[in-house]
Amino acid sequence: MFFPANTSKTGATFLWVLGAFASFAVLFLVIQTLGAKQGVVDPRAPERLANAEEITKAQTALIAKMGLSEASKKDAVFTKALETLQARKPAVSTQVVPGSPTQLKQAAAAVPAPAPAANPATTPAAPATK
Repeated sequence: MFFPANTSKTGATFLWVLGAFASFAVLFLVIQTLGAKQGVVDPRAPERLANAEEITKAQTALIAKMGLSEASKKDAVFTKALETLQARKPAVSTQVVPGSPTQLKQAAAAVPAPAPAANPATTPAAPATK
């Protein structure tokens, strides 16, 4: 009887799959590089960058004015705000979710008639002169 030698091809198979994966990645990179188009340049980009810089400066100045640029002051302000929020009692919300029973009940209720419009002045307009 002939028994073929039991050789392990697991490592070789893994390397072939890894090589195929790498070759597809290289092929994708080449196609992307050759087919790349120059992006559209926004003519307002400098203006937008200047606006963003101005806003960042204003925000930094406001944060410094509020005293939030120092960690100890920031912690004190946020702790005070947290205590204020925790001291508040919960209140009933006036927001209504569309399609909810509350909204359907409000929609079914009679809508009040609008107030009559004010009458314009009853004096006739003066004739135009040449």
